[in-house]
Amino acid sequence: MEVTPNIKNLVKKFVRHCVVELGLSGPVHITLSLQPQGNMPTAGHFDPVTKSVVVSIKNRAIADCLRTIAHELTHLKQLQQGVEFPEDDEHLQPYEDEANVMSGRLVRFFGRENREIYSDLR
Repeated sequence: MEVTPNIKNLVKKFVRHCVVELGLSGPVHITLSLQPQGNMPTAGHFDPVTKSVVVSIKNRAIADCLRTIAHELTHLKQLQQGVEFPEDDEHLQPYEDEANVMSGRLVRFFGRENREIYSDLR
C-alpha cells in the first residue's frame, strides 16, 4: 500500500468509523509502518502500555491494512473495558477471536459506503 494523501484521508475516515462503532474514548495513536515490528513478524501490534497501534503496510492491500487497524483498535476497546491481557496464547485466544470478528465487521460495513478500499484488489 502506498500512503498517498487520499489513502491518509481514507485511513483517518476509517479510524473515525472504528472509534464510533467500538465506542472508544480518548486519543487513538496509529502508525503505518513499512518495517516489520518486534521480534515476531505480524501485520499489526497494539501496545497496551502506550495504547498505540502499529500496522505494517508493505505489500498489503488497503482493505487488509484497515482490517488490521480495526483488529488492533478492538484490543484498545478491550483494554478500556478492563481486560488484562494474559501472556499465554490459550487464554489470550478469546480476545483475539473477538478482535477478528469485529475487524471483519468494521471493514465490511465501512466498505459498503467506501468502495475505494477495494480499489487495489482489481
